Amino acid sequence: MKYISLAIALGIALLTSGISGCLPDPYSVGEPDSLFSEYVLIWDLVDSHYACFFAKENVDWDQTYQNFKPAAENLDSRSELADLCLDLLGELEDQNLILRDSSGTRMDSWNRGDFLNWDLTVWLDHMKRWNPSFIVITLDAYGAIVIDHTPSNTVGYVYISDLGSGFGMNGFYGVTNAIRDCDGIIYDLRMCGQSGSEMNAHYASGRFIKEYLTLGYYRSFRVGPGRNDMGEMQEVLTYRNGSWQFTKPVVLLTGRYTQGAAEQLVLLLRTQEHITVIGDTTAGFANPAVSFNLTEDWTIEIPEMVTYSPDGTLILNSGIAPDIYIPVSEDDLAAGVDPVIDAALEMLVP
Repeated sequence: MKYISLAIALGIALLTSGISGCLPDPYSVGEPDSLFSEYVLIWDLVDSHYACFFAKENVDWDQTYQNFKPAAENLDSRSELADLCLDLLGELEDQNLILRDSSGTRMDSWNRGDFLNWDLTVWLDHMKRWNPSFIVITLDAYGAIVIDHTPSNTVGYVYISDLGSGFGMNGFYGVTNAIRDCDGIIYDLRMCGQSGSEMNAHYASGRFIKEYLTLGYYRSFRVGPGRNDMGEMQEVLTYRNGSWQFTKPVVLLTGRYTQGAAEQLVLLLRTQEHITVIGDTTAGFANPAVSFNLTEDWTIEIPEMVTYSPDGTLILNSGIAPDIYIPVSEDDLAAGVDPVIDAALEMLVP
C-alpha cells in the first residue's frame, strides 16, 4: 500500500496510547456569578489542567492566587478582570496560556518579546512579485503558489499561518497540488503563531513525508489532580497522507513566532532527509491547548500536554533550533528584504 489514511492511523495510535486525559474542545464550565468568581474559576482551571507546572518550579501558584486576590475582590468591569487575569496567567510565562473575547480576538498573557524574522508587508510584496495574479491583502490560514525562475528549475512556496480552526486538511492538500511538479519547495511556518491542533500538524506534514513511521517527538499529558501528575512520554510517529508525497528538496522556514502545533509540525518534518530547517529558533511552546468556555464573553486556552524532541529535550521555552541560522535585522525588513527567503532561494535555485 503506497500510503495509509492518516485519520485511520491516528485513530489506531489514540486507541493504543491510552490517552484518556484529553478534554473536549471547547470544554464548557458553566456561568460564574460574579467577576471575582470568574477570577477564581480561571485560577482553578489552570490549577486543575495546566500540564507545565513541573517546569515552573519558580512559581508558587497558591501564593500567586493570594497576591492577585485583593484586586480581584474589587473589580469594577470586565476589562479590569481581563487585565488582571492576563497578569495572573503571565506569572507562568507561557505563550500558550491565552484568553479570547467573544469575537475570538487573542489576548496573550505573556510574550517574551523576541525579534520576529518575518514581516507582513515584506511578505505581501514577495507574493505580488512572484505571482501578480495572486491577489492577497492579508494572511489566509494557508496557501501555495509556484515561483518560476528558469524553464529547468521551478520552486514552489507553501505557507501556514493557522493550524487551528482555520486549517482544513482537504483544502490544504488541494492547494498543494499546485506545487506537485516543482523542483523544490519553500515551506514557511514563521507566521504560524496560534496554538493549533496536533492532528492538523500531522495533516500538514503528511504531504511531505518520505520516510514513513519515523519518531517525530514525544508527548506527555497531565493525568491526575496533582500539578505534577504527568503521564509517561508517548512516541509520536510520522505518517504519510494523501495520494502523493513531495520528496524533492524542501527548505522549512521557522522563527520565534513559530509556536504550538507548528513546532510539532517542525519536529515531524525535520525527520525527513530531504527537508532542511533554516531561520531562527521556534517559540518554545509546543503545547497544544484545550479551550474552556468561561462565559459568553470569553474563553481560556490551557496547554493539556508537553512536547519533547526525539532526544528527550523539553521544547517548553527552549524551542527548536534550525539546521541553519539566518540572521535578520530590523533594517532588512524596513528595506523590504527577507534574508530567510533569500537564503532558501539560494539553496533551491542552482
